[in-house]
Amino acid sequence: MTLHEQLVLKKGEARKAFEAGDLETGRALKEEAVNLAAAIEEINAVDSIRADMPEPVRPPLPGMGLGNQPVPVPDAPAAESGVRAAYVRRFGEPDGFVKSALTELHGADYAQAFYDQKKAFVKYLRTGELDREERAALRHIIYTPAAIKAAMDQGIYDVSTLRATMIEGSDVLGGYVVPVDFQARVISRLPGFTVVRPRATVLTTSRDKVSIPTATGGDDQYTSAVRVTWVDETPTATQAESNLTFGLENIQIHTAMITTPMSQNLLEDAFFNIEAFLAEKFAEAAGVDEDNKFLTGGGGASPRGILPNSLNAHSLTEEDSADANLLTWDGGAAGAATKRSLIGITYALAAQYLSNAAWYMERATAEVIRSYKDGSGRYLWEPNQQVGEPPMLLGYPVFMQEGLPSIAANAYPIIFGDMKGYYIADRVGMSVNRFNDSATASTNTVKYVMRRRLGGEVCETYRLAVLKIAA
Repeated sequence: MTLHEQLVLKKGEARKAFEAGDLETGRALKEEAVNLAAAIEEINAVDSIRADMPEPVRPPLPGMGLGNQPVPVPDAPAAESGVRAAYVRRFGEPDGFVKSALTELHGADYAQAFYDQKKAFVKYLRTGELDREERAALRHIIYTPAAIKAAMDQGIYDVSTLRATMIEGSDVLGGYVVPVDFQARVISRLPGFTVVRPRATVLTTSRDKVSIPTATGGDDQYTSAVRVTWVDETPTATQAESNLTFGLENIQIHTAMITTPMSQNLLEDAFFNIEAFLAEKFAEAAGVDEDNKFLTGGGGASPRGILPNSLNAHSLTEEDSADANLLTWDGGAAGAATKRSLIGITYALAAQYLSNAAWYMERATAEVIRSYKDGSGRYLWEPNQQVGEPPMLLGYPVFMQEGLPSIAANAYPIIFGDMKGYYIADRVGMSVNRFNDSATASTNTVKYVMRRRLGGEVCETYRLAVLKIAA
């Protein structure tokens, strides 16, 4: 039995002992597991020393010069040049503040630091074994040029602030920090599975709470209490100043855990791209789940949605179907002229927010609307959609998401408006834990748990409206 197999066995036995309440046996088994892990690390260290030793040199033969004595070759600069070239090819040549920030944060060899972290990350995913330097490489965030530029877009030009983000990000994360570009790949894939994130206002933060100041005192034309006053050469006392007043919307940051099992056989396949596979699977699970939370999440341990617990808890502008248990096109029977349902909700928002407005509903709701006919038997909604484009309803695109409420009495099956009113805050830092114990070994699998942190909240209620089904 190899040392690695013994380590897996001892870890499993120690866990079982602790679960059974046998602390003495559990501690003894844990100590054996620690010793086995140390032995494996020492063997790896010895192997690396041997790899660095020069080949034996035979004495020179008569007339043969220096025999096979090696001639020093400056291969380090060539390797460094290759890493640098690969880095520039991937991210472009950093300049100005970006290059200065990268150098101050990670040293002049920031390109090497980036690839060292990626190499350690892939090794951890495949084997779960890291030496001291590799563990250190995965304990802090290494910025890419794109990440520095994103910070600049949010007004961060102070390297000390970026450094604080690196430290803070690593202090609160469990497991090992994933490379920034891996996190970006996960998040960039999310829009393919979501309807909210691609159209919402997305922020990046290093804090556990984001406070968004919002101007108050606005109306359908003005976003705040600020107004223009026209005066004569000598203003009168009644021509008073207008004041900008503020409210505050807080976005709490929550923790999401995503688990993915993987076949040990795939990990042993050198041609299997484990990074791309995990990025896709993490993104798929995270995308579907976060979209549901952004739409109907009740808050607490997860983001609060536009319709918390499927209710209009944000007091968004509301249109009524005017017909019990039914969704109507124009308000239904005579006498309900003020209740216009689908047509009415398109006029529920101020005109300046309609240019980016869209419908959000589940597929079954869209099917009901598609089936409506006029008195002559002609369908009221002919989407005329192009392949790959969303259908258009009353001039606005329709996005279908199964997490929204169904048509029922007192339900809110449709959201209409500009999704920029919903704010998403992604916290810097994402981590991955790899688990391979007796439980997973028996099924020939390894389990990965990704930990990410984010929050969501409606911060601009005037951009959104909802349609309610009458009781």
